Amino acid sequence: MVIAAHLVPFWLNLAVAAVMLASVAGAALTANWSALRAASARQHVLLGGLLALLLLWLMTFRVVDDVRIHLLGVTSLTLIVGWRFAVLGATPILFGYLWWEQFSPGAAPLAWLFTVLVPATTTRLLAHVLRRRGLRNPFTFMLGAGFGGGLLSVLALGLLALPVFLLMGQHAWVESALRNWTLLALLMFPEGFINGMLVTAFTVFHPDVVKTFDDAYYLDD
Repeated sequence: MVIAAHLVPFWLNLAVAAVMLASVAGAALTANWSALRAASARQHVLLGGLLALLLLWLMTFRVVDDVRIHLLGVTSLTLIVGWRFAVLGATPILFGYLWWEQFSPGAAPLAWLFTVLVPATTTRLLAHVLRRRGLRNPFTFMLGAGFGGGLLSVLALGLLALPVFLLMGQHAWVESALRNWTLLALLMFPEGFINGMLVTAFTVFHPDVVKTFDDAYYLDD
């Protein structure tokens, strides 16, 4: 989701921008760059995933004036390349998307929060919870983290949007969102389906490039 910069209070933009800079810096410092350089297949998957992400984001539709939403696709990227590289890669792609759609750079912090951080973190936490529960069936990963991660990412985004709208003083948006809450389900299913399909395909045919899939854990007795 992208909200025009002039609608966002300066202090809110500043706070989210600080979170964005800290998250990107932390991801860059702790990412396993040597493993990425050592495997050309993972480099190709990362670059191809970022290009696919940009194309997916360009298929947007307008909800109200100055607000656009689109499918995310970040769940697949997070499960395949990991949280750190998902955040590092999706952030510059987001700026390119905003430039293409002629949004002000001031719209970047909130757009990053909704489009990058929320789905990436939700997906990573879900995958961690499923792993901690000792569920060793590979379908737990493909459908639970893939399909379920896409569903929960949209749900988390929708729930976070309500207090953000209130902080912006957009009470009419909150009322409209609560009246039309069933539309959230219409967004959750395609997001879950696309991510579940992609994660399943990569896990089945190229499990070696799916960073968060441990074949020894899920497949060995």
